[in-house]
Amino acid sequence: MVHEPAAAFALDALDRDETAEFERHLEICPDCEDELARLRIAAVALAFAVDQPVPRPELRLRVLDTGAPVVALRTRRRPQIVTGVAVLAACAALALVLKPWVDGRPAGGLRSYQASGSTATLLVDRSGEAVLAVRRLPRLPAGKGYEVWVIEGGAPVPAGWIHGRLTMLTRPVSRGAAVAVSVEPLTGSERPTGPLVIRAETT
Repeated sequence: MVHEPAAAFALDALDRDETAEFERHLEICPDCEDELARLRIAAVALAFAVDQPVPRPELRLRVLDTGAPVVALRTRRRPQIVTGVAVLAACAALALVLKPWVDGRPAGGLRSYQASGSTATLLVDRSGEAVLAVRRLPRLPAGKGYEVWVIEGGAPVPAGWIHGRLTMLTRPVSRGAAVAVSVEPLTGSERPTGPLVIRAETT
């Protein structure tokens, strides 16, 4: 039996006390732990599922008419933490997209690749944007972190750091590339120097 707070926990929608209570529950409930891995993947799918609407041209004219300065902002797609109906949407997304991923077919423009070395799933959209969903990794000593790499043609390039369960890669992942995670100094490395704890191959 999977308990009700699991979906909200996967979306970081619980408050601090509720989160601490559910984390204690996870230590004695393997069913919830297994379900969380699937819920987190569904939550990532929601982040990729809908593009942000493009503002109408009239909006720019209205802003200019106010006389206020207009500052160009660089937009970046990223997952958003949501609550309420999104918790139910994540559960519904499982039924729609999880089985196609298990079967190896793309769902909603996303492809899923299981990683070796640790329980992790790499999700890549049509443009190459990628998210790495990772279950619990061992705590590292001070000064060390989990650095992500995109490997193409045998050449690894830094692509961010793992700071939680879901990591948006800072570099695109093309077909045939690999994504790896290694233990590195927090100052960063030019190439992997520590042990590789995760590796996912794309096709």
